[in-house]
Amino acid sequence: MKKGDKIIFISILVIITLGFAGTFVYKNYMKSHDKIALIKQDGKVIDKINLTNFTGTKEMTIKTNDGHFNKILIEKDKISITDADCPDRVCVKTGPISQPGDTVVCLPHKLMITIEGTKEKGEIDATAY
Repeated sequence: MKKGDKIIFISILVIITLGFAGTFVYKNYMKSHDKIALIKQDGKVIDKINLTNFTGTKEMTIKTNDGHFNKILIEKDKISITDADCPDRVCVKTGPISQPGDTVVCLPHKLMITIEGTKEKGEIDATAY
């Protein structure tokens, strides 16, 4: 191995290590404070749940106008659709979501669950610029 090849190899290794370290720090120390789950049906907010402060478990059933249903399980820091009578059941197969930006959608029932993160007052984010 030539001297130039060693320098390139070490440079690439350092860049990869810094990338992983940066991702670790961001995910573990730069998180928003509260995780808010928004449950929407037909574009209307049905419920807002603070998953960070939630204790225990809660199961709720969301029914559509034509009698169909989705069962939602709420636990500390996560939410999921556990049962639905839609034909493909993709919403059930998605599993629990727990991070801001995560989404579960049931298209046949026009149901959407998203997790939003809140920040302290005065903090700015990328959309502020």
